[in-house]
Amino acid sequence: MSEREIMNVIGKKSEPTLEDQELAKEVNDREPCPYGICNGSGLIRKEGSTTAEQCKCLVEQIMEQKLKNSNINLKYLGKGFDYYDNKTKFQLFIPKEKPGPIDGRLRDPKNEKVEKFIERHYDIKEDERSLKKVLFSYAETNNGLLDEKEDGVNLLLFGDPANGKTSFAIAIGLYFLEKNKSVYFTTTQNLIDKVFDNKEEVARISREVDVLILDELFNEYHSSNGLYAQKRLMEILKVREELGLITVCTSNGNPRDFNLLYGESFMSLINGTFFMFRLERETDARVEQMLKNYDKFNF
Repeated sequence: MSEREIMNVIGKKSEPTLEDQELAKEVNDREPCPYGICNGSGLIRKEGSTTAEQCKCLVEQIMEQKLKNSNINLKYLGKGFDYYDNKTKFQLFIPKEKPGPIDGRLRDPKNEKVEKFIERHYDIKEDERSLKKVLFSYAETNNGLLDEKEDGVNLLLFGDPANGKTSFAIAIGLYFLEKNKSVYFTTTQNLIDKVFDNKEEVARISREVDVLILDELFNEYHSSNGLYAQKRLMEILKVREELGLITVCTSNGNPRDFNLLYGESFMSLINGTFFMFRLERETDARVEQMLKNYDKFNF
């Protein structure tokens, strides 16, 4: 059995089975425990007990393999909700059952201001809790729904660039990986490219993955196969809706632009199956990180 096959077996249950223990020994007996906790097997056995606990080194090794299987960059290892600050604020957009009337003075509805469109179509709810607490609650509730074989609820994080959308979406993915759910991360454009190339992997991602994270929604529309991308994206989202699987999307776009480019059918699907959070941050998170690099290099 290959190491990858071994790692795919380990962690299927919250407590290691005897089979897991033996497999763990095969994986870990080549190197000592970096924390000096276990004997190198990745397991901690209490005296007189027939079962064992997973050592920190094995937990990290399993999670690293899970990130690889989920197409998540290893730089996010260990970066759950608590890793991030509270500078990113949010608003919850709740769709109105019946949108308000458009301003009759507008010659072309396409020229409607973004905030006017939002005012007509959504009620905006403020929340005093931090974003990471709300997203943790979202993930925890959805995990319970999946455990009970009930339908999960999707999430759309949108707003200006560099306010933490992708990082928080991946933090949600890490939570589900810790709960032994399957997760897959990709940009929307890359997923559509796979569809265009007729890769079988897309069917598995669409129908079997518990949590699909689609980064950069809206960017795929500006590619050369924009209309094709729109249709295929709708199909994937509908399939996952029917199966009760969870989709988390991020986007630099806004509801008015989504409506203009994707159309009412797409917006009905988004409004009817996604929680919508607009993220806002006073400073650019990427610039903040770069400024830290200036200090590291003594520039």
